[in-house]
Amino acid sequence: MAKIDPKDIQERMDRISEIFTDMVSHAETVSKTRCPYRDRKDRCTAEFRCRNQQKPDADGVLACGHDGKFDYSSAWESNPLAHARAKKKVSQIRADAVRRRAESRRKKTD
Repeated sequence: MAKIDPKDIQERMDRISEIFTDMVSHAETVSKTRCPYRDRKDRCTAEFRCRNQQKPDADGVLACGHDGKFDYSSAWESNPLAHARAKKKVSQIRADAVRRRAESRRKKTD
């Protein structure tokens, strides 16, 4: 088996790195202006109400009315742990509300 020249390997690795760098750069640019819930057929895939959703078509499919002029970069630059903290806090608030309602019912029946 013939040995592979380390210089050839490095040239190939550099070319692959260049290709991926261009791809990542393009993806980053697009992600700052394209609605992350808009699919390739301009349908809205969000499972929540969005101000850009258009009325459903005859098949019930929502179209995305996003015009590409939004800057979503702040969404990606936020603290990812904030979601987990908020979710935990909401769960605690719900549990406290259930407890207070149960206590209130007990007081009414006493």
